This record gives sequence, C-alpha cells and structure tokens, in this order.
Amino acid sequence: MSAKDPKCVKTMDAVWRRLMEYAKDDKDAEKNIAEGFNRMLDTLLGEDFFGTEGQCDPRGDHRD
Repeated sequence: MSAKDPKCVKTMDAVWRRLMEYAKDDKDAEKNIAEGFNRMLDTLLGEDFFGTEGQCDPRGDHRD
C-alpha cells in the first residue's frame, strides 16, 4: 500500500491497523496516539457529529 491519505473506510482501517502495530511496544507512541484520537473525537463531539447530545459517541453516551 502506498503512502496516501486515507479516503475510505477500507484504507482507514488498514492505516489504523498499521499504526496500532507500530505503537504496540512503545507506550509513549501509544499514549500520543490515544491523546490525538481523543482530541479528534472531542472535536467531532463538539460539532454534534455524534448527535446533539453525544448519544452516538463510540466512547459512550454523553446524555445525563
């Protein structure tokens, strides 16, 4: 697979798997990836991507 930006679910899945393989033995890399991923999800949550109350957030429902 060439070094391209992931533009579809299939490519994103392959990139994610390679990223996880890269970080599996490096706790600092793992932490950096997790923090960046959570920031991205928080941004999407703030833009109502997961529903107006965050009910569809893959990390869990944000409704009270």
